[in-house]
Amino acid sequence: MNERYLLDLCGTLIELARKAGADHAETTASWEHAAETHIENGSVHTVHSREETVFGVRVLVGESQGFVTANDSEPEFFAARVAEAVAQARVNPPDAWMGLPSPAAVSAVPGLYDPDVAEVGVGETTKLAATMLARIRDLDPRVRVDSGSISATVSMRALASTTGVAVSEASTLMDAGVFGMAVDGDEVASFDYDTAVSRRRRGFEDEIAEACDRFVTKCCAGLGATSGVSFRGPVVLSPDAVAEFLLPTLISALCADNVRKGRSPLAERLGTPVAASLLSVWDDGRVPGGVSSSAFDREGMPTVRRALVSSGVLQSFLFNHYEARARGQGSRSTGNAAGSAASLPTVGPHRLEVDPGATAMADLVARSERAVWVGRYSGATNAVTGEFSGVVKNGYLIERGVRRPVREVLISGNVFELLERISAVSRERQDVGGRALVPALRAEDVSVTAG
Repeated sequence: MNERYLLDLCGTLIELARKAGADHAETTASWEHAAETHIENGSVHTVHSREETVFGVRVLVGESQGFVTANDSEPEFFAARVAEAVAQARVNPPDAWMGLPSPAAVSAVPGLYDPDVAEVGVGETTKLAATMLARIRDLDPRVRVDSGSISATVSMRALASTTGVAVSEASTLMDAGVFGMAVDGDEVASFDYDTAVSRRRRGFEDEIAEACDRFVTKCCAGLGATSGVSFRGPVVLSPDAVAEFLLPTLISALCADNVRKGRSPLAERLGTPVAASLLSVWDDGRVPGGVSSSAFDREGMPTVRRALVSSGVLQSFLFNHYEARARGQGSRSTGNAAGSAASLPTVGPHRLEVDPGATAMADLVARSERAVWVGRYSGATNAVTGEFSGVVKNGYLIERGVRRPVREVLISGNVFELLERISAVSRERQDVGGRALVPALRAEDVSVTAG
């Protein structure tokens, strides 16, 4: 498989769409080959390879849209699939904001493809899985691995349209993940997980080892947990909690579709403070070798590094082409069309980055203070209002400089108010699954309830 084949496939589908009566068409195709080893109950469980080619065809008849996706790789199926998309468009209602973007200059992101990953097979992924399990056992035999996996993936994708867009890209990915909990006699701590991801084969063993170390530390943090204390005061969100609890609600409010539909409380806040001045957030689709990096988005538009929040001030929303047309006022796509060949374009970020602060992570809580360290958050968050209520997992109560694990501690409040109450940001940052590079954050005046 090569990029030229996928571009040619996109071109063939465009010609079929024109012949079927489409006024405009966008076609995208992807190919993927993966070697995978899965772990269950502390042992290698299954090993397999997979390969798949998927294409998607989006057509416009007037201002009406149709879309089909398929993994049929035989040419005799193509015309029928394209005709189905055109038939959909002819019965779907018109939408004045529908359209396809004009081409824009796209430049490659370095470090996305490593030929060494392309040579990795199931024998090597199984060896890496066994090494991962052995390291966890050696670090602490109390940690039980419930599930996990190691994979090596080679991907290629291409996109073309009747407006002149024609782009393609190849990438590789090494991915390791582990999920489990610590068990000490009759005591079972909260589950936790960790991952290692890289575009490169070289050095991946070291990244797996670091993920195992974090995983064991987090799992064992829950052992010996006792009851907490109810109070209103500071909490410290770990990098995991920042990436998986705080940022998703903020980013949801910055996606232009939610702004347009009245689902964002920040819709009228552009250019105004929405968080403490200590907080700066970026979306970056062009980190060299980044696992969330790409030269172009789901519509073939170039990706960029973009400030979303700068020193607490809201700088930008995220747009795909449709949402830019819907907003008007000279809006343009920000290169944030999300999705795959199997889906229509939506709106979403690439890799999020929060600027580091000036405080060591160990100093986010003074010795004289009481605070809760949130290892993970498990609960409900209303993305529209920001209201949240959930349980702290693998967390600590910190009192007079002493940390002790606590169980059944509930935190509640409003995410958008919490953003304004950030009082300290750690110097240290952690890469969370290749999706976010984030520090720990301290926020004031949060409700903490002991179970």
